Amino acid sequence: MRLSELPAGSFCKIKELKFDPSLKRKLLEMGLIPGQTVEVIQVSPFGGPVKIKIKDYCLAVRKADADKIIVEACNGR
Repeated sequence: MRLSELPAGSFCKIKELKFDPSLKRKLLEMGLIPGQTVEVIQVSPFGGPVKIKIKDYCLAVRKADADKIIVEACNGR
């Protein structure tokens, strides 16, 4: 399942990041680490960004990038 497919209020765990090495490294530094639990806060309409919460902070991810983040749904944290 892709991060972009989840509705607001969903929790998931990151399984894989399908990016080129330079962008993948930046995302890993921002906390998008496989195994990390993420909450989907807001999904913008018309292909806008997906707002997610990782640990203590929020991050907006472009929909095109959210399509490349493979997750598995989970219940709560």
